[in-house]
Amino acid sequence: MQAPPKKPKTISSEKDLLSLLREREMHGLTPTRVARGRPSLKASVHARLEDSFIRQSEWTDASGDIQSISWISEEAFLCGSTAHLDSHNMEYNKPGNLLLGSSSHDTLRSFAEHRVPRPKSDKPNGASMHQTQDPWLYSSVVSTAHCTKNGFSFTASFDETVKIWSILEDGSSMSPVGTWDHGGKVNFVVTSNHHERVATATGVTSNAVRVYDFDKDSISESPYNLYGGNKALSQNEDGQKTKSWSYQPATIQWGKASQVANLLLVGYSPRSETGDDADIPDNKKDTGELCVWNTSTGEQVVISSSHTQNVFEVQWHPTQPIFVAATSPSGIFDSDKTKTQIRLFVLNNQEVFMNTQALDCSALDINELTIVANSELHCYVTASCTDGNTYVYDTAQGDQAIHILKHGDPLDPLDPDLPHEIGDTGVQFASWGQSTNRFYTGSSDGKVKAWNIKNSRGRAFVRNVLDLAGAVISGAFSKDFSKLLIGDATGKVHLLSVNDSDLEGGPIATTKSNSYNMVTSDKSSTADFKLHQLLQQKNGILSQTIKRPKLIIPHKEPPCPEGRELNHTKEETAKDIAQKLLDEGLLRQEPGLGVFQGVHYGESNWFDLKAHEDGDPHKPLLPEFHKEQQFVRREQNGTVFELLPQVKSSDPRGHLENTRLDLDLAHISVETQYALKEEGVEYEGDFSHTFAYDLLPRTSVMSRRKTKIAPLKQKTTERTIDEADAIMMMD
Repeated sequence: MQAPPKKPKTISSEKDLLSLLREREMHGLTPTRVARGRPSLKASVHARLEDSFIRQSEWTDASGDIQSISWISEEAFLCGSTAHLDSHNMEYNKPGNLLLGSSSHDTLRSFAEHRVPRPKSDKPNGASMHQTQDPWLYSSVVSTAHCTKNGFSFTASFDETVKIWSILEDGSSMSPVGTWDHGGKVNFVVTSNHHERVATATGVTSNAVRVYDFDKDSISESPYNLYGGNKALSQNEDGQKTKSWSYQPATIQWGKASQVANLLLVGYSPRSETGDDADIPDNKKDTGELCVWNTSTGEQVVISSSHTQNVFEVQWHPTQPIFVAATSPSGIFDSDKTKTQIRLFVLNNQEVFMNTQALDCSALDINELTIVANSELHCYVTASCTDGNTYVYDTAQGDQAIHILKHGDPLDPLDPDLPHEIGDTGVQFASWGQSTNRFYTGSSDGKVKAWNIKNSRGRAFVRNVLDLAGAVISGAFSKDFSKLLIGDATGKVHLLSVNDSDLEGGPIATTKSNSYNMVTSDKSSTADFKLHQLLQQKNGILSQTIKRPKLIIPHKEPPCPEGRELNHTKEETAKDIAQKLLDEGLLRQEPGLGVFQGVHYGESNWFDLKAHEDGDPHKPLLPEFHKEQQFVRREQNGTVFELLPQVKSSDPRGHLENTRLDLDLAHISVETQYALKEEGVEYEGDFSHTFAYDLLPRTSVMSRRKTKIAPLKQKTTERTIDEADAIMMMD
C-alpha cells in the first residue's frame, strides 16, 4: 500500500490568509487551549503579508552609498547618498547625491541643491581639469528627515547646510524653501512627531548641536539654540583641544513617548579630525558622554551614572520614558567576552535618568540599536554590529543575548592589516516589522534577512528577503509596512512591496513594467500570470524579464558658479589648451615617441615632491623613482635601425649602348683568333660571366613573367621577364 504523504511542518504565520481566517471562525481570536504559545491572528496576518515581500522596482546610478532613506508619505520618499569630494579623487565626483522617489509613478529623481564650486586641484593637470570638468562638486547627503507637524522635509549635507523642502504627496516633485547654514559638516538632522522643533548636529567641537524653532513665515531665518556636551566644552575652555581629535556628536534622537517628547538625547564620542583613530590618545578612546536636554526649558536633564563612556548609538523606547545607549564597557565585566555594553536608562519621579540594566555584547562596535516592548515591564533590545551579527536580548532574561543572528562574509575584500570588525561595515540595517514576529537585518554580505526571534535558539531565521550585489547600507519601512526601501553600496535603491497580485488593483498586478498585460477579465490568464510570476521569484528577486533596473532621472544642469566664466572661455577646447602648453615650452612633442618635458617645464612647478630628496624638486630623484624612470628610458630608447638610402637605376638607353660594346668572341676574324692563340690567350669556353640572381619576391616575378618593357624612343621591344630582371639587377 502506498503511504499517505506527510503533512508539511508549518507555523501559523506561514499559512495562507484563508486558513488563518478559518481558524478564527472555528476557535475565536485567542482560545487558550488552541493558541497557547502561538502568535495571535493579527501577528500571523502581518507576518504572512511581510513574507510575501518581493522587489517591485530598482534604480541605479546614485553618486555613492545610499546613506539615508526617509518616507515622506505613503508614496514619496527621500534618499541621501555619499559623494567623492576630497582633494584626492574629485574627478570621481558626480551628481545623484539627493534623490526623490515616487512609488506610484515608479520614478527616482536627482536634485542638485547640495553642491559647492569646484576648487582648483593641486595635481599637475589641475588647471586643465578645473577648466574642462563640471564646475560644481556634489556633497554627501548623510541625513534626511520629515516633520509630520509642519509638513516639510529636511536634508543634511557635508556642504555645511541643511536644506528645507516642500514635497508633493505623490513624490513627483519638490522645491527648496529654505537653507540653514552651519559652521561645519552637518552629520544629523532629526524631527519629532510631537512638535515642530528640528535638531541638527555638526562635526565641530563647541556647541555642535542646534535646535531650531521652525518659523514657516521666514524659514531660513528660523531662530535656534545651541547645545554642547560638558566634555567638549571643557576641552575648549581648558585649552586641551588639539588639531587631531575632539569630542563630537555620534548620534542624536528626539524622545518618542509623550512624557519625553521635548527631550533631545545626544551621544558624544572622540573623533579624529583626519579620520585616523591613532590620533586619539589611548586613555581617551573609551571616553565620551551622554547628554539629555529639555528643549522647552533649555536645561540639561541629570543622568545618574555610567554616562561618560564612548557612545556608539542611542534609541528611545516607543511608548515609555526609557532609552538605551550602546557604549564602551564600564564597571564589573569580563574583559575577554565583553567589548561593548547596551545600557537601559529609566526616568524616575525626580526627573533623573537611572541606569537600571547593562547588557553585555562581545562585538567591538555597534551600528544600530532597536528597542520594542514585549510586556508591561520588559522589552526586546537588539544590537547590530560590525562583526556581521545582531545580538538580541530579552531584558526579562538577564544580560546575555538570547539570539545571535549571523550574516555571511562581506562582499567587498577587507584590508588584511585590519581586524575584521574594524575593516567591515557589518549590519547597518535593522528594523522590526509590524509585530515582534518579524525582525529584519541587512549586512555587508548583500543580504536582507527576516527573523522570528520568538522561535527557539538557532531557529530564528525565516528567509532571505533580498540578495544584492553590494553591501546593504540603509533601509526604511513605510508607515503601513506595505513597502520596504533598501539602499546599497553600489548606488542602487530597491523598492519592495507586498505581493498582492491576487487582489484587484494591487500594485504588483497593475504595474506598467510587467511583461504581462493584466487588463483582462479572463481568470485563467490572471492565474497563469500569477503562477509565472511566482516561479520567476527567488529570494525576493524577480526575473529580469519582468523587472529591469531603471536609471535615476538626472536633474537639469545648474548655472555656472559666479565668476567661473572668467577662468576660461567656452571656445577653448582641450586641444587648444594642449597646444598652448606646447607653444609656451612647458611641454614638447617627439614624433612617434610622445610628449615630454619642455625647456620651460620648471616654470610649471608640476613636480611630484614625494619623488625628490627632502621634497625639493631641485634635488635628485629618490632611488625607487629614479629606477622607474631609467626603466622607462630603456624601454623607449631601444635599438634604432637607419633606413637604407634610396637607389636610383641607371639610364636604360645608356645600358643598351654599353651592351653593344661587349666583346663577342663568336664574330672575331680568323686572323685575330690565331694571334690570340700565339699570345696564349684563352678565349674558348663559357665566358658569359653571368650570375644566378635570386629575385624576390618570387610571386611578383611569376606574375610579371612575359610582360612588356616600356618602349624606348617610340619603339617596342618584347623581352622575357628574366632578361628584363637581369638588366635591372646589373644596373
